[in-house]
Amino acid sequence: MRFAHIGFLLTVCCLFAISAQAQTLSSVSTRWSDSFVEWEIYATMPTDTTETDDPDADSETPEEELYGEFKLRWLNVRNDFSEWDYELGGERGTIRQKWKDDLTQWELRSYSGNIVSMRTMWANDLTEWRVTDNSVTLNLKSRWKNQLDEWLVDDATRGRFYLYTFAQNDPRDWAIEDRLDGSVSEPMKLALIFLAVFVTSPKE
Repeated sequence: MRFAHIGFLLTVCCLFAISAQAQTLSSVSTRWSDSFVEWEIYATMPTDTTETDDPDADSETPEEELYGEFKLRWLNVRNDFSEWDYELGGERGTIRQKWKDDLTQWELRSYSGNIVSMRTMWANDLTEWRVTDNSVTLNLKSRWKNQLDEWLVDDATRGRFYLYTFAQNDPRDWAIEDRLDGSVSEPMKLALIFLAVFVTSPKE
């Protein structure tokens, strides 16, 4: 009985882990077409085809669903782009500049205790960033210095994370190619997304 109980617990844990990893971040867009103060994050969910007998059913076609958001903390109160609130996959937290007059250092804090630090690699250069949660460290950079439509993490150990605008010079809608491994947390991925869209977007 004892071994059966342990086996049951291991099965439940495995199923939970599989479920938690079932979604892949796929895009981020402004909530409104004329404003950059509220953003929606989407993820692809695997299509459930277990109830169909059709051998031609496409079991590989994912469904995209709203998975999270981030927005100005003082929305409709004051035009302050230094503080944001977020929710992603049921977890909530804040993203803030460490100092109000310094765009080169940011910190993401979840209410469950996760902390992600973001700072530029070089002084006064917002096109390359070091992002860390003190366990994993990634470098995010714009593919081009004079055009900010594409951002990339290409890490030999952790994998690849690629963001690009659907239309050139239109920072309202971004595609995400998330090929990072399981060691990279969702708060880390959110930090990467936030940096790309923040640096690129008008502050109005």
